Amino acid sequence: MEPGPCMLCVPEIADRFFDRVRIWEDELWRLSAVLRGPIPGFAHLEPRRHIPYVPDLDGPEAATFGPVLARVTRALRDAAEAEKTYAYVFGDRVAHLHVNLAPHRDGDALLGGPGLLAPDAVDAERSRHVAAAGTARDLLAGFSAG
Repeated sequence: MEPGPCMLCVPEIADRFFDRVRIWEDELWRLSAVLRGPIPGFAHLEPRRHIPYVPDLDGPEAATFGPVLARVTRALRDAAEAEKTYAYVFGDRVAHLHVNLAPHRDGDALLGGPGLLAPDAVDAERSRHVAAAGTARDLLAGFSAG
């Protein structure tokens, strides 16, 4: 994206750019549906406050992220008569947390799963998977969401 104001902090910019409409918001979050493309019900969930990435979540947004995500993905799934709703977080082009939500049913344009990988992607060595899992386990030792 081009330099300038964060397009998600000024949602009218993103609304024009992505051809989207607000379908829900509260004091912390907003959900906007994109009105073009191959997936009916495709939407963006984003915090109203500027939070760059998932690891930066704090305060009330961190406390409400799970319940809000569950509620809006269920609503999108039902509204689009889909089987499930995929949730993707990338953030490479817009450094303001946004979850891309895509209602999905068999036979639509979404590939899902390994379809997100480059077709010629090579498996990482098992030792790297084991090391990453072990390090994450250590970093989360003693953490409790409740």
